[in-house]
Amino acid sequence: RLLNRHLRAVRTLARENGKEAALQVSGANISLDRQVSRRLADPLLHLIRNSIDHGIELPAVRLAAGKPAEGTITLSAEARDGFVVISVEDDGHGVDRQMVAQRAIAQHLLTADEAENLREEQLLGLLFAPGFSTRESADEMSGRGVGLDVVKRSLEALGGDVRVSSKDGRGTRFELRAPLNLS
Repeated sequence: RLLNRHLRAVRTLARENGKEAALQVSGANISLDRQVSRRLADPLLHLIRNSIDHGIELPAVRLAAGKPAEGTITLSAEARDGFVVISVEDDGHGVDRQMVAQRAIAQHLLTADEAENLREEQLLGLLFAPGFSTRESADEMSGRGVGLDVVKRSLEALGGDVRVSSKDGRGTRFELRAPLNLS
């Protein structure tokens, strides 16, 4: 239920933003502790909103890039060594690394010299910094003034973690890891 509950939300949120998106779900048969499932619901919705707002392009932009007009967000789950690993992946344009670096410098999270020497993982990790945003101002769609740091803190409070990877022009993937149960 945790994964499938977002099917309708994806289409509605995409339509509200002039985009087209479908949700694909796999691994929905994983059994989770009810409390873990409840505590993962908001972080998952935040990442889905983020995928629609920041990842999936407008239909005309997707068509110009040789992609179908409708974007895809894939939610998948698998059990691994007492943990559930949930991936939220979109087939959008990927994270604009230069913009992330520029915004981090503007927000005084690092200097221009430090930005030049960051590894990919470190640069993408800035997305989870408290208060970090690639937007000038919050909007109702993804950030609403709340950044990805909330997702990270929620996972850490469960004894888990979150990672991000991105491929230019091909999308972004967030991988959440949380215990299957809290006992």
